[in-house]
Amino acid sequence: MSSEANNRSTLNKLRVPFGEKEGRLYLPDSVDRGLKCGCHCPECKVLLVAKCSVAGRFYFAHHRRAECPGGYETALHKMAKQILLDAGRVWIPKRNVLLSFPLVFGETLSKTLHFKTREVHFVSAVSEKRLENSLTPDVTALLKNDTALHIEILVTHAVEEDKSQVLDNVMEIDLSRLSEETVLDPVALEAEVLKTAPRWWHQCSLIDELSKVESAREALEARVPEEIKRLKWKREREEAAKLKNERAAQQKEERKQALIRKKKEARTPFEIALRNLEQVESMGWLTMSDRLAERAKPQLDQIAQLLDFEPGKWPTFMDLTVHQEWVFKEDRRLWQSAVFESLILKKEPGYIFSVAQALTYAEKAAGVREWALKLSQLKQAHLKQPYNQRKDYESRGVWFLTPAENRAIRSPYAIVLSYLKKLCKRGVLTEERQAKTFRVLASAAEIWAAHQKEQKQVKVNAVRAERARATLQALLGDIFPEDEKYQKAEQEWRERKEAVTQRLDNSVSDANAIAAAGHEAALFCQSCKRHHLPAPIKECPVCDSHRVRLVELTQDYLGTLLHRLKCMP
Repeated sequence: MSSEANNRSTLNKLRVPFGEKEGRLYLPDSVDRGLKCGCHCPECKVLLVAKCSVAGRFYFAHHRRAECPGGYETALHKMAKQILLDAGRVWIPKRNVLLSFPLVFGETLSKTLHFKTREVHFVSAVSEKRLENSLTPDVTALLKNDTALHIEILVTHAVEEDKSQVLDNVMEIDLSRLSEETVLDPVALEAEVLKTAPRWWHQCSLIDELSKVESAREALEARVPEEIKRLKWKREREEAAKLKNERAAQQKEERKQALIRKKKEARTPFEIALRNLEQVESMGWLTMSDRLAERAKPQLDQIAQLLDFEPGKWPTFMDLTVHQEWVFKEDRRLWQSAVFESLILKKEPGYIFSVAQALTYAEKAAGVREWALKLSQLKQAHLKQPYNQRKDYESRGVWFLTPAENRAIRSPYAIVLSYLKKLCKRGVLTEERQAKTFRVLASAAEIWAAHQKEQKQVKVNAVRAERARATLQALLGDIFPEDEKYQKAEQEWRERKEAVTQRLDNSVSDANAIAAAGHEAALFCQSCKRHHLPAPIKECPVCDSHRVRLVELTQDYLGTLLHRLKCMP
């Protein structure tokens, strides 16, 4: 039950909890029965009758008149004042005194003094004394230090605003939440009034002007100049640190921009080589390898005839894929067969040769691209620089190149070394000195025997694959008959494929035509994959897309364009 509901219930049950007789209040069980009690209502002054219910409960009732509505409030209010006057003491509320002085930069210097609730004794006390300012507190008491203490009792109405603002040392005691049992219990009611009931201050110079408070205020005020000096010093330090950080950030940005410019200047002599590297790494090697294979066909046929094997059944140990083999100008089979024939087939088991010897045969057979050799020499020259010494070998590179460019650059020596290590895995060679020399393990007869065995296994695998394909076709033919529906779907797929092919052919034709007209660059739309004349436009004339970028029409770009378009999403 809420306090408000509890208060209404108490008011309904206890119409007049105390009777007044000769200026004092009495409980109904402390006076004679009936009209002999000699009591009247504290509110309406009507005679009261002291009664006792069947249950043994004593109470007052108005004589020949209905119960007055203000009887409870007035009776409890007067009883509280009577208790205070009789006791001559009271427990004053706790008090928190905040001392505060303004500083600088919106800061304040503050301290809070905490005063606990404590008991004070009255020298004298009077009820309802009218003061010079025409205000009348419930109780006015004089304390031992000649300070007047004004006490207000709250039953249903709080203290008026004029009292709380004008009077000094005003405390209020809240009795609005007392239960019926507490009100009718003299000991409990006295304890509530004097000490335990909620109470608070409105004005309190009694505590605010204590010598302890004044001393704390003076001590706090004495710290103000020091605190202002400290805050100013702190602000200066913060501003200096902020300025230092801004200057450091500016210098860092300047160094960054200077490094970018320095990198750009250092890259300038190698721009063509790096552009070729980017084209080769971006899928350009796939179409380039087809052209190299076609160009090397006559030489490959001669090698096959010389070594006595069918051109279509090239030995795998002379056709091993090596990462970034585009360093050599010709098809890998040319330089691998030159190394294999000269240093392995024609030698006896146990023969030791160096990687440098193998590189000589490879360069003679296939040659090395000049731009790739230029980048390789650049990287080798920087590997021993101080900034590379603390890095792993794989992380070392040229400072003005990107990590991707450094990873993509490999020397011809590294390419040949990778090939020889792959032969070691096949049991043809063994590494004698790491990355330096190799020793031949297998004789020519053993190598060709292994080749023939491998070709037989290829035939067996081909036969097995053909049988599996025929079996699968037979099963799928029963499950999915080639009716008109599937033929139509296949026809639609072929038409879409032809449309895509035609669009890619048109894009290649556009690029070649623009290059033939003497333009070194063209605008390429990444949406419809079409090329347009270089012009200051922001949208594609065909599809209105904004995904338009400028591309250089180099020979390598035009040669690999169709494959690039097929690989694009």
